[in-house]
Amino acid sequence: MKRLRRPLAAVLYVIFGAAVLLPSSKVSADDEFFDGKTITYIVATKPGGGYDTYGRLIAKYLEKHLPGARVIVKNVPGAGHIIGTNQLYHAKPDGLTIGSFNTGLIYAQLLKREGIRFDLRQMSWIGKAASEPRVLVVGIDSGIASIQDLQRAADPVRLASSGIGTSSHNETALLGHALGLNVKIIPGYGGTEGEMGIMRGEVAGTLGSYSSLRPFVDNGFGRMVLRVGGDSGAIGSVPTVRDLVSDNDGRAIAALIESQTELGRLTAGPPGIPSDRLALLRGAYEKALSDADLRQQANRLSIPIDPLFGEAVAANVGLALTQPPASVALLASVMNADAATTSVKADLLEVTAKGKRIRFHERGKTVVSKVSGSRTRVFIAGRADDRANLKKGMTCRIKYLAGGDNEARLIDCGD
Repeated sequence: MKRLRRPLAAVLYVIFGAAVLLPSSKVSADDEFFDGKTITYIVATKPGGGYDTYGRLIAKYLEKHLPGARVIVKNVPGAGHIIGTNQLYHAKPDGLTIGSFNTGLIYAQLLKREGIRFDLRQMSWIGKAASEPRVLVVGIDSGIASIQDLQRAADPVRLASSGIGTSSHNETALLGHALGLNVKIIPGYGGTEGEMGIMRGEVAGTLGSYSSLRPFVDNGFGRMVLRVGGDSGAIGSVPTVRDLVSDNDGRAIAALIESQTELGRLTAGPPGIPSDRLALLRGAYEKALSDADLRQQANRLSIPIDPLFGEAVAANVGLALTQPPASVALLASVMNADAATTSVKADLLEVTAKGKRIRFHERGKTVVSKVSGSRTRVFIAGRADDRANLKKGMTCRIKYLAGGDNEARLIDCGD
């Protein structure tokens, strides 16, 4: 059979994703090789929700642009996308297995989470489909009308997350730290289950991508009270975290989350896909994402398409994983904040610097605690108040992060 010229071979090769290991540099990308082959596109979450929607749409148009190939979606949920990504990473690097996973794994790799058996830097990067501003959405009947209501909440407000280690979980914790939100994160709400949990009254809200949560809001079930990224249209009227933070930690957290919003809906293969095959995969992916029919269908689904390809995505992922030690330490402290929190009821022995420091006894020892102007929630006589109004002699319930500055998260004083 006559060999195909490289441009057409590239188009054919692009449509494949990974499965059968073949000799790397000696495989020719001809129609016989791709014709009749099946590409597995792993989506590292359960069916339903944004990742599954993008995965199935992309798989359909990859198949269109690789004539003779069959592209199937395989959902591999679990452990905050770690299980599916481990499976993808260790697949045979033959170009017949590709997949998509949550950008929260960037945080997970930075923190060296248990169970990770991949290195995102080594993945064979194919592209990303969208930029995904984050929005915090609360139920219409939640009793919360603004981000200020969350900051003033006396009792913890329950917010859904897909699972520990996902971007929704990590970023909810980070925003809670940056803005002093009184929230309790409830994992296990994958796909569209967060919205269902809001409607059932199990949780008050959830943090997620704008495209995924917009239909819930447009249908009258929720309202957006905070955003990260995004600068046009209706979303532009929602307060942004950058406008609300007031210290260096808050600004660092805002910048870290914003860097993730530019990497929405990633597609990659395992390390070691031969360079010629990877080039074909990238080319097919680019053709698929540029396809007018895909764009039209995405528009009907109200999901944004803002693609980036190949080495540009690899470079952005590398930058996101290159964080200074101070940022990694901050991320680690926020992720472990719940475990480090100590609660005590005590009299204030001293209040200094207009409420920026308090001193009290806890189990026979004296504790000096920092009071943050943005992260510490202060209540006096049952009402949200300013730290400057704390007084020596007040009896207060204090929750603080033991160690370092012993920063207080909550000071609730009776009078």
